[in-house]
Amino acid sequence: MLGPFQDRWETLSPERQQRLRRGAARWRNLDEAQRQQFEQRYEKWKALTPQQRQEIRRHFQRFRALPPSEQQRILSARKRFRNLPPAERQRLLEKFRDMTPEQRQRLQRELRRKRRQRLERLRRGNAPPGAGGQQSQSE
Repeated sequence: MLGPFQDRWETLSPERQQRLRRGAARWRNLDEAQRQQFEQRYEKWKALTPQQRQEIRRHFQRFRALPPSEQQRILSARKRFRNLPPAERQRLLEKFRDMTPEQRQRLQRELRRKRRQRLERLRRGNAPPGAGGQQSQSE
């Protein structure tokens, strides 16, 4: 795995050398299915334009700068999305794609508002609608 860097190894920073060593160690521990998955992802990465790669890097850096709780919230939402039936995922993607930037911003504001309301209800000890929490005695 480190072969492609052999000719210029001495010119690489110690940090870069260490990252490459760690990557090589991880590669050795992957089974064949994991290696194939990595290779497929790498092929997709190579097919991206430099602008697309830069945009992905910016998103990743912003994600890493978030508090761990926010990172977890995003990962959970992504997992819920991935677990939707394919037709539902496609429908939501198309709906989002068809929105104008202003519509997307409004949707994001609305989702943030609903999330704040949900958190506030939880803080007050009230279960959000449909959460399956305890019902009051009047119900």
